[in-house]
Amino acid sequence: MTVRRVQLEPGFVLHQRAFRNTSQIVDCITPHHGVVGLVARGSRRPTARLRAILQPFVPLRLSWQLKGELGTLIGAEGSSHFSDLPPKGVLAGFYINELVLSLMPREQANEEAFSCYSQALVDLAADPLLSRAVRLFEYRLLVALGYAPNLDHEADSGRPVEPDGSYHFETERGPSRVQASNTPGAFSGSDLLSLHRCELNDESSIGAAKRILSGALRSQLGDRQLKSAAVLRQVIE
Repeated sequence: MTVRRVQLEPGFVLHQRAFRNTSQIVDCITPHHGVVGLVARGSRRPTARLRAILQPFVPLRLSWQLKGELGTLIGAEGSSHFSDLPPKGVLAGFYINELVLSLMPREQANEEAFSCYSQALVDLAADPLLSRAVRLFEYRLLVALGYAPNLDHEADSGRPVEPDGSYHFETERGPSRVQASNTPGAFSGSDLLSLHRCELNDESSIGAAKRILSGALRSQLGDRQLKSAAVLRQVIE
């Protein structure tokens, strides 16, 4: 069986689980290899150098060899230049990690998804409005994976969404114009366009984004329940 080697690939740890007596399996997101599972041998020993390095939200340079489904980590370098997340940001970070693991296919390069993950960590560290950072990540990830809903054109006519218009929205189709702005469940065109442009600068657009993205994510996740979602919902609310 051919052994593939990867050297100094940028990455972040998404999840860790024990493996045998002193090792662990780390699931990581990388730009050129997507989500990969790597065996970090001996990394659970108290004195192991990798024990301190292989932590979530820290930019890493990873080296591994791959023979089969799981790779074997052969080196990891941590960076001192990382976004220190506040406590609520850490909870949101675990949510976005779980979302990535649930939606991204294994070992498929996706530089855009890696970029939006990196940006999300910066946003969670800097943006005092946690809900905005989370909604922007959800949308950007859906865009990167090709799952983003249509937000800027009417489903039936193809006409551009107008900021002062009111719209009914279906996840699989997109917006349809309605006559009355007080139609139950209607979205304003400005809120749809705000999400499409990754702005979300007010409470109305953030609330609309939550409704839209909840449906879009359910469409992709199916019956899978994210353990961190309920905790994050309580924190945001």
